[in-house]
Amino acid sequence: MRSITNAILITGFVCVAATGFASAAEKVTMAAVADPGYEAALWALRNGKVKDPSVDISVDMMPIPAVIQASMTKQYDIIPNGVLAIPQMSEAGINPLIIATMIRHIPSADNHTTDLWVRTDSNIKSVKDLKGKRIAVTSLEAQDVVSRRAVLSEKYHLDASALGGDITWVEIPAAQFESALDSKSVDAVAFSNVLAYKVATSGKYRSVLQGSKELMEMYGGPMPTVLVMGYKEKMETRPEAYIAAAKLLRASALYAMSHQDEVFAAVAPKYNMGPEDLKGWFTSYAAMPFALGPTDKTIYVKAWQSGEKLGVLQKAPASADPFVWKNAVVE
Repeated sequence: MRSITNAILITGFVCVAATGFASAAEKVTMAAVADPGYEAALWALRNGKVKDPSVDISVDMMPIPAVIQASMTKQYDIIPNGVLAIPQMSEAGINPLIIATMIRHIPSADNHTTDLWVRTDSNIKSVKDLKGKRIAVTSLEAQDVVSRRAVLSEKYHLDASALGGDITWVEIPAAQFESALDSKSVDAVAFSNVLAYKVATSGKYRSVLQGSKELMEMYGGPMPTVLVMGYKEKMETRPEAYIAAAKLLRASALYAMSHQDEVFAAVAPKYNMGPEDLKGWFTSYAAMPFALGPTDKTIYVKAWQSGEKLGVLQKAPASADPFVWKNAVVE
């Protein structure tokens, strides 16, 4: 892989040794989801713990629907997106390139990151009992929601259509999930990411679908749910800036794992949780590697095939290779 930098670990900081005369840093903009997992993975980058004088990455945190909208307008250079968004964007005439996998499930019997949850006193006891019920989700276009719909459709043969199916999907902010369940305005909710770990340990709710386990059985490996991408025309114009940015993102993710006490203590209070919640999620629920794993590309394709069956995609691409950046970071 061609590179303009060499990463050096110095006294807890990841710096970059540049050769030649100093020049102005390239500006790279990035959007990210306002979520404790994302904040933890990006904390070192946003707080100057990992640096590269050749590139300056600014990160804007926002809700999932805003990220989805921003991805279609190309207003950011780098942006997270669901796996199915890549062929969707291609069908819309946009040329996305996958830089790395951002979130991937950890194979674990205790993994509940893509479950469906009900109140402990609910009369819903199994997946089949969800027929005719109302389920709260952040967005029907979010990858974790599409993944759940794929499981409901392919494994349990429910009609998981966006409209007119066996389930009524209710789009509301994740912050309203608990109150919606408690008021019984919805019957089940799709807690995700670190919030899923927090509610799993609360004892207030009960899982009726263990999505990560079902997806691993369906696809033959841990599900890469979110990737980080750019736009081909932008990346071809400034390849060196993107190479440096991709390395910084990877370095930030590695810093979070090697400095968990520091990072989690800084991030957790902003989301009304303890550092142990973040540590539990990163240990048993999901990794945020900012790199491609050995089974990721194969599972991208299988997820696209599920998207075609759901009618989310017109046609599933036969290979992930045309959509993966040639300089993608590999674990």
